Amino acid sequence: MWNKILGALAAVGAALSAIFFLLFRQNSKDKKAINEKYKNMSDNMDALKAADHAEKELKKENEKLKEKAHSGNNLDSFNACNDLLSK
Repeated sequence: MWNKILGALAAVGAALSAIFFLLFRQNSKDKKAINEKYKNMSDNMDALKAADHAEKELKKENEKLKEKAHSGNNLDSFNACNDLLSK
């Protein structure tokens, strides 16, 4: 009698262990997927920041060339216009 009860409890315990093992393994896979997604988003944000910085630097350089183009010095003005047109 006791052996049957202990056998049934062991079977229930084994089933629960298997269920929890599968749940923990799935949770681990989900965490890895989330971490990978976060890493990809972080890399994309870094690329966007770099592109934004490059765009700002280009605008600053173009503004300097525009100022030179409208200056009184003809040679500087000519060279600045050529630089602007070559971009």
